[in-house]
Amino acid sequence: MRLADEGRPTGMAAMKRAETTCADCYFRSEGLCALAGNVPCPTFRAATSGKLTPPRQPTLVPRPVQPVRVGQAA
Repeated sequence: MRLADEGRPTGMAAMKRAETTCADCYFRSEGLCALAGNVPCPTFRAATSGKLTPPRQPTLVPRPVQPVRVGQAA
């Protein structure tokens, strides 16, 4: 990351994503959140048109199949 003379990031590093708050959470918007504060918790789910959307799952990567060795009985 490149820094400006004042120590601030420049270029792509200077771009920020919109801050996520509890107001963006499905549970908070439906009155189901029991936590105080405005910091997203681990159970945060984005409120999307009034529906609860599941969290995005990681892509599964298949592992290579190892050949099976057939041994001789003693």
